[in-house]
Amino acid sequence: MALSTLTEIVAAVVVHSSAAAMCHFGVSLEPAQVERAQPAPPRVIARTPRKMEKVSTDPAPETRRLPVARA
Repeated sequence: MALSTLTEIVAAVVVHSSAAAMCHFGVSLEPAQVERAQPAPPRVIARTPRKMEKVSTDPAPETRRLPVARA
């Protein structure tokens, strides 16, 4: 990873110095504008309707004692 980072830094320096050298002759290098693809529309998953499940109305289910298995 360090070698690729060093390579990218050296490449950036070379491109920058080349652009500076060409600037004296009236050539200007501008970074290319990359066109971005349009984002895909959100997908909708069709599902069959189901009956609503009844939700527990117990006010404190965490206080209920559960049976303990003993060996």
